[in-house]
Amino acid sequence: MKKIIILCLALTIFILTLTACGRRNNEDEPMPTTALPAPANVTPTPTPDPVMPPVYMTPQDFLAGLWQPSRTISIVTHVASGGGMDVATRRFIEIAREFTDATIIVENITGGATRLASAEVLSRPADGYTIFGAAMSNVNNAITHGWDIATYIDGYYWIAKIQRDPAAVIITTEARDAGMDFAGILDQARAMGGSQIWAVPMLGGNKHFEALLTWQATGADGTAVPFESGSLGAAAVLGGAAHVQMGNPFDTVGRDLWVAAIAGPERVAGFEDSPTFAELGFPQLNDMHMWRGYAVRRGTPPAMIEWFQQLVYLVSTHPDWIEYNASNAIIPTAVFTREFRAIIQDTMDTTEYWLRHLGMLH
Repeated sequence: MKKIIILCLALTIFILTLTACGRRNNEDEPMPTTALPAPANVTPTPTPDPVMPPVYMTPQDFLAGLWQPSRTISIVTHVASGGGMDVATRRFIEIAREFTDATIIVENITGGATRLASAEVLSRPADGYTIFGAAMSNVNNAITHGWDIATYIDGYYWIAKIQRDPAAVIITTEARDAGMDFAGILDQARAMGGSQIWAVPMLGGNKHFEALLTWQATGADGTAVPFESGSLGAAAVLGGAAHVQMGNPFDTVGRDLWVAAIAGPERVAGFEDSPTFAELGFPQLNDMHMWRGYAVRRGTPPAMIEWFQQLVYLVSTHPDWIEYNASNAIIPTAVFTREFRAIIQDTMDTTEYWLRHLGMLH
């Protein structure tokens, strides 16, 4: 009898262990909320900017000569499947297979105002097998919520900026067909005395700041209401819960939505009926955009960083990557190391400025 009880207990423990392991990637399972501190006295080693492989070498051979991964590489992002960084990274991986045999996967870890994904990356070894698929909102949130900058910003080596996603003022196609345009949006905003609702993912984030910049430049006013993501903001406009979405062109794809104004030096292919802010008389708004890029923990081997930067460079010049971005009105970029870190600093400074303006700085 005693042996039977012991066997039952052992079997129960074994089943519970398997169950816990099986739930590890479920969004309902608690994720780490505390990042490891950055390695002491570890200064990121500057790596050379990527280059075109020499004519006597294939891109594949050149890349393989820099570093060779021995196991799966995970790119962790804070967005759910179908989000902007998720879609971009999956397309990036598909194209990257032309240049490397490395197995690269995406991990979606949502929640905690993007902190859970960041903390998960920072809790893993700095060995090059975990990459952070970061976006501007990760930096916004670090400032907004008062997270430790030494950990959540300087704990990373910022490898490369891969996308520049222009700002877009979005309304329904039904409203457009009824005669509404950007000038009409501004007239409506003035008539509503600040109660016109603009959907943004979160208060104190980049889209909120873009709405504030737009109101500041045009003399209009409105009320920013958070809807957690671009897709939910789009749904709010379609459902009548918001008059306007401050988003990106990607938010309109597959939806009955229209971009009434877009940030960029010229009209974008696929959005030819959407005027730029400069055309509308507000050139100061033409640089508004959201960036996406990749980072690793400080202390990651320089050889791995150089390898991944070179991979980013090769993908950035691939026709399929250029076409994918163009079809979503996104401008592909390939900005590395120090220049990317300067962009991070500019994002931090801009976020702090607007948070002080709003009285939201912690």
